[in-house]
Amino acid sequence: MTDDRGGPRMETDAGVSEVGLMACRTLMNEGICKSVRYFKEIGSTNTAACQELSSTAGRGDETDTVPRLLVADAQVAGRGRLGRQWVADSGTLTFSLVIDVGDQEFDGAPSTINAGSLPMVALAVGIAIARTIEFLASPVVARIKWPNDVHVGGGKVAGVLVESVANRPDRVVIGIGLNVSTRLSAFADNLHAPARSLSDVGQYVKERYLWLPEVVRQVIAALRQLQAQPHELLEELRERCLLTGSPIRFRRGSGEAEGECVGIDEDGGLMVLVPDGLEILHSGEVWQVRGDTD
Repeated sequence: MTDDRGGPRMETDAGVSEVGLMACRTLMNEGICKSVRYFKEIGSTNTAACQELSSTAGRGDETDTVPRLLVADAQVAGRGRLGRQWVADSGTLTFSLVIDVGDQEFDGAPSTINAGSLPMVALAVGIAIARTIEFLASPVVARIKWPNDVHVGGGKVAGVLVESVANRPDRVVIGIGLNVSTRLSAFADNLHAPARSLSDVGQYVKERYLWLPEVVRQVIAALRQLQAQPHELLEELRERCLLTGSPIRFRRGSGEAEGECVGIDEDGGLMVLVPDGLEILHSGEVWQVRGDTD
C-alpha cells in the first residue's frame, strides 16, 4: 500500500510495525528521506535496492526519490561482506539507503556524494553509527574496525555493506545492520567474530525502530561532511580506529600475513607495518591478533 501521511512515495506492506512506520514518517516529514519502501519480510534490503536500480537503468526520472530508504521488519537472507550472511532477528535494525552519486562540486544537497568519495563511504557510515550510539547510549564508547564494522564493549554491534550496480553509476546502496536487542545466542554457530548487542552493554532503548531516525540523520550528516570536510572526518576515523597500535592478520593474495596497524592514511587505507616495510590495505579482511579494547 502507499502511505502519503508521512510525505510522498512511501510504500509499505500490510502488517508492518507501527513504531517502524512512525520512524519512517519522521524521516519523510523532516525531508531526510524522499521515498520509503517498507517490507514486512524480505531476503535482503540491499538486494532489493540493487534490483530496483537495475530495473530503472536509463530512466533518469527518479531524482526526487533519493535518499531512498528500504527497511524490513524481517530480513531472512541479509548479506555482509565477502559473501557472508548477516544474521538478524526482531531486535536487529536492518535497512538500506540509496544515495545519488555525482561528480559536481558539493552544493549542500544531502543526497549527493561524488564518485571520488566512494572508497570512504563505508568508513563515513561507520562513524555515523558510532556517533548515534554515543548520542543515544552515552557513556558507551564506539570504535571503528576497519573497513566496515562498529564495535562496542569488545564485540561487533553494527556492520555496513556498500554496493553499486554496474548500469547505475549514479547511485550507491548503503546497507546497515545494527544489533539493538538481538538475541545473539541464537546465532552462535553463524558468527564469525565476537558480537555484541547494545542491550547487553547497558540499559538503553531496546526498541530498534527508535534508533532508525537518528542513524539515518547521522549517515546523511557524515556523507555531507565527507564532501565538505573530509579531513575532519578522517581525523575522527583515526581517533576511533580499533586496530591502530595492534598486531593484526590480513589476507594477502591466497594466503595471510601479519603486521602492526599504525593508522589510517589520507585515502582511508589501513597502514600496516610488516617486516619488509609499510603496506597499505584498501580492502580485504583483517583480524586483530591480540589485545582487548572497547
